[in-house]
Amino acid sequence: MTLFEILYRALKQDGWNFEYDEKNELFRIEIRGINSEFVSFIIVDEEQESLLCNTHIKQKIPFAKRLEVCNFMNRVNYELAIGNFEMDMDDGEIRFRTYLDSANSEPSREQLLNLLWNGAQTFDIYYPGFIKIIVEDYLAEEAVNVCTQDDD
Repeated sequence: MTLFEILYRALKQDGWNFEYDEKNELFRIEIRGINSEFVSFIIVDEEQESLLCNTHIKQKIPFAKRLEVCNFMNRVNYELAIGNFEMDMDDGEIRFRTYLDSANSEPSREQLLNLLWNGAQTFDIYYPGFIKIIVEDYLAEEAVNVCTQDDD
């Protein structure tokens, strides 16, 4: 069975609503989190036996806030075990990227769903930090603290 078929079957079985873009060979999935809404794109690379998931938000980072957001993302990325935030410095688009290498093995349903959920959950945790920087002029370190506070 191909990676495409395995992923398609896992998403269907789990009840996800998704679109498949044949031209660009990617799945598009909309996800509603607690703090924001996300769009995840999963790119299937049969030749490399891998899956790449990019999770995006609709907001773009204003030019004047991009360096502080980069500082924020760098602080967050340093602590993450799986995946990372990235920003297109030209247009302010940010995304969270996760990757699954399935060389010589068939990924489990759990691995496929984790690929998708890791990006959405991580983005949902740190989304308030992005907003604090953009709207309330927080510094990166302050924004990270907002996102990592324990709810007591």
